[in-house]
Amino acid sequence: MAQKTEHVSVAKRKRLIPTTDIGIAIVLLAAVLQFFNSGLSTALWIAGGLIAAGGLVWLRRSIGGADLPGAELDEYEAQRHPEARDDGLRAAIILSAAMFAVAGGVALAAQFSPELSSIDVALFFSKLAYCQMLWVPFAVARSLAGKINRDELIA
Repeated sequence: MAQKTEHVSVAKRKRLIPTTDIGIAIVLLAAVLQFFNSGLSTALWIAGGLIAAGGLVWLRRSIGGADLPGAELDEYEAQRHPEARDDGLRAAIILSAAMFAVAGGVALAAQFSPELSSIDVALFFSKLAYCQMLWVPFAVARSLAGKINRDELIA
């Protein structure tokens, strides 16, 4: 009976990961649509943010808050946590580099496009920053969820 419960928790985590991915993808879509349809972009930003934040909260709850551990970690958990933090750091570096490249592209486009308003550019970058704020903690939680799932399926 205990194995059935473990497999249910593994399945739950496997459902929460794509749900959060979809929420983050909706936020990215909202950022792209900012220059074409501001109203739809704002609605998608709110909806995607709620989906991603909800998925992240439920994922963190399903791993028992292991992404923000207390002082009491056994040796295996103490090894698993820095590995997940490294995954989050890699995601942050990649996203920061991508945002830097996008910023250069938008600045170049603004030089040649007089109809590009500063408000649209500011909202575009706020949506990208929001996506980064969601993605980095999600990368840590996702890494830990994968490691916990692997351990539960092996046991």
